[in-house]
Amino acid sequence: MENQRGLPETVFRTADQMARRIVSTGNVSLDTLLGGGLETGLMHLFYGERCLIEDLLRAAVQAQLPEERGGMNSSTIIIDSANIIKIEKLTDFAFEMGLEPEDVMDHIYISRAFNSSQTYDLVMNQLDQFFERVPARLLIASGLPNLYIAEGTTGEGLQQISHMATKLMAFTLNRGIVTLLSAPASERNPEMPAGGRALSSCAQVHIHVAESKAYYKYTLTKHPQYPVRRASRSKPVFFGTTLPLSCFLDDKERE
Repeated sequence: MENQRGLPETVFRTADQMARRIVSTGNVSLDTLLGGGLETGLMHLFYGERCLIEDLLRAAVQAQLPEERGGMNSSTIIIDSANIIKIEKLTDFAFEMGLEPEDVMDHIYISRAFNSSQTYDLVMNQLDQFFERVPARLLIASGLPNLYIAEGTTGEGLQQISHMATKLMAFTLNRGIVTLLSAPASERNPEMPAGGRALSSCAQVHIHVAESKAYYKYTLTKHPQYPVRRASRSKPVFFGTTLPLSCFLDDKERE
């Protein structure tokens, strides 16, 4: 659409005019915490302990399900800076959801970063090309600040993280996709994500993930609609395994 001067006309839409979709994470506890699941057009930041990897991989498989089963009938693109790929987990989730593991693997596209420069290049220079080749509706950028932290975060590094966060936020909104980011917890404040203020600001949804002996614990620390709240998921108990009573007690009860 062009205006009278022949220039492209920008169409502004308010939040209530945006068509939002909710898609399942494949995790009942997370879906309940998030008011139904992941929301298109928003960036969701998972941070905390490394057990969050399981939730990212489950979401990558769940996305391939048809809409009537809570999926998006979509492939997933992963920019992996945290080495999250576990074939055995993807296989388990595929069987759990009634999908063929080989078909699932064929619809997950992974670009692995081995240093911070590669992370920055994949997000800033190659992301658009990825989505031109693969019409995915789910983007996972795992460990976005991890390699910067491992190499020693500098002012330039924080600026690059800021650039990536801003690019991903705009990209997610413009394409109406679901974007999942992950980061470790901040060393200064374990209740906050690492990676700087820009990363925290650009991600509209924050989920803190912690792990105890018997549970995975989720805390919704930021959401445009919901207050801070918590949920948990029991760890699977394998036959023949006996857990001590302490596994089922909260930390305060053990004290």
